[in-house]
This record gives sequence, structure tokens and C-alpha cells, in this order.
Amino acid sequence: MTTTGAPASLSLAIDIPDGYIGLPRDDIDRAITRTEATFAQVGPGPVSSAAPGVLQALRVLLARITRLNAAYCGLGRHSASDGQLISSNLIVSLNEYGERRNPRLTLAELLTRRCGGGETFKNIELVEVSGKPVLMLDRVRTLPTPDLPGRTPDLDQQIYQLEAVVPSSDGSAIAVIEFSTTFVEYGEEFLPMIIAMASSVHITTSAPRSDTPSSLDL
Repeated sequence: MTTTGAPASLSLAIDIPDGYIGLPRDDIDRAITRTEATFAQVGPGPVSSAAPGVLQALRVLLARITRLNAAYCGLGRHSASDGQLISSNLIVSLNEYGERRNPRLTLAELLTRRCGGGETFKNIELVEVSGKPVLMLDRVRTLPTPDLPGRTPDLDQQIYQLEAVVPSSDGSAIAVIEFSTTFVEYGEEFLPMIIAMASSVHITTSAPRSDTPSSLDL
């Protein structure tokens, strides 16, 4: 699929894997209202009783993707290698990142900023995908459990996160693919899927600027 991100000077083409349902990225209140109406039509029962907690978690997620300049956000269901059903969240964001330069330098600076800011990762690797550099990072984060029916909010929840950062050919913009799942033990199975997504990324920037870099190919 081709999707347009923010700011307006950038656009992004990327293949979204099967199994994901896209979530709205604007007019969030209207989307929540429509979902509330759907729950109300179900009538009393366990589904409708879960609605307040589910909708609150959805509102938080949608607000987050707005802050991330998300070009895409989706919820997915997959089958793991042993047949286990897995749910996940996929966010693709697109941002300007400064002057034109070698894209490997963009990734190096990004990694320095994130690690210097206190973020820690389980694995960090710079790989070549379809002739372009891609920064791969993964980690397990511990976050508060959402206040949902049937769950204890005082307990922490482990989340496996896998990221692929793909720079534009001139290094002035980056696309970030973020895969998250609570099924931590299965998280690394989705590395080939994220690499395939990174391979499909094509970022179009605004018209070339006069500050042409001396080299974009090391």
C-alpha cells in the first residue's frame, strides 16, 4: 500500500503484511463514538461490560500514534510456528531528520541519541536490505497493565518490541516500523516479516535542495 505521512513534504510507500486491520489516524473522537455505538448494539453481557476499558486503551493508542506522526497503525492476528494465535500492534511513522547526508550517518546519529537518552535494547544491528541500510533494534519493556476487565491493573505487563529504522536515500528523513506484542516468547519469530516490510519502504522527499552532499554511498 502507499500511504502519506506527516509532514506534507514526505510520502511513504510500504507493503503492510496480511493479518492487520488499520486504525484511524484522525478524527479519533468520532472513531471512538462509532465503536461505542457498536458495543451498545451488542446488549448487556461480557462484551459490552468490557467496552469502557477497551475503548480507553484504544483512545490512548490512537493518541500516541498521532504524536508519532504515524503513517499507519494496525492491530494484527497471526499464527506462530506452533499454531499459537498471536496478537500484535504495528505502527509505521515518518519524520524529517535534518540535512541531506549519507543515510548511514543518519542511522548512527539516531542510535547515539537514543542510547545516550537512556534507552536500552536487547539486540542492535545495522543490516543491508535491498541495497539500503536498515537499523534493527529489539527489546522487552515492562509497562503497567491497562485497566481492563478481568486483569489486575497493579501487575506489570511485558511487551516485546521490534523496530526497523529505514532512512531515505538522501538521509534527510526516516521511516520507523514498530512491532509490539505481549506474546514475548514469540516476538523474534516476526523478524523476517519486519525485514520484508523494511525492504519495501520507499520514501519520497521534497524537491532536491542545493546542499548536495559530497557522497551518499560509502
